Amino acid sequence: MDDSILEKRGANFYGFERIDSLGKHHYQLAAIRGSGDIFLAKNEVCFNQWITQKEYNIPLDKIIRIEIRTWHNLKMKLPGKVLRIHFKEGQKIKIFGIKLGGTLSLKGWKDDVYLWKEQIESLMLSPLRKVFMFLID
Repeated sequence: MDDSILEKRGANFYGFERIDSLGKHHYQLAAIRGSGDIFLAKNEVCFNQWITQKEYNIPLDKIIRIEIRTWHNLKMKLPGKVLRIHFKEGQKIKIFGIKLGGTLSLKGWKDDVYLWKEQIESLMLSPLRKVFMFLID
């Protein structure tokens, strides 16, 4: 992806959770999980799953919340953290769960999930984002 701001090869995808229009939480326990490549571009988060060759695109203007947890789809994902991206899809809210991994340094393990959360939120909250996107496109 040419316009990528961040990218990570070998991220672990944990499927989707869903919240329906009545607020009921639904888990996808039989999701096809697996590794792939994730990219953050100026207008979307894109994940390409290696095994299924599926591509998931989440437009930044559909994202409503980002959180970091140790679980997704009722399963703990230790060690490390899961980036959970809440986004609107029709009348439902879907939650995309992915574990990004990190790097080992002299100060210990540094999980990349915090950098990704910060970068996505900065693009979402940018007051000039809509003006900028209009001028570029």
